[in-house]
Amino acid sequence: MSQPGDLNQAAAKAVSKLTDQGEPLPPDLKAAWAEWIKGIQGIDERAPTLLRAAFEAGVEAGGSGQGS
Repeated sequence: MSQPGDLNQAAAKAVSKLTDQGEPLPPDLKAAWAEWIKGIQGIDERAPTLLRAAFEAGVEAGGSGQGS
């Protein structure tokens, strides 16, 4: 059975692999992200990384016309 640290490392590696491939976020979106994530409370250290990946995927989908 995997230890929690192993799962955290695996999740961090997978998310980094996905988010490191794209173009960096434009400054206005970086600022929007930073402001939004500051308001999120009561989460463990994995959540911001996973939320950032989802945020970047949404930005990418929206920019390519695939979002709704």
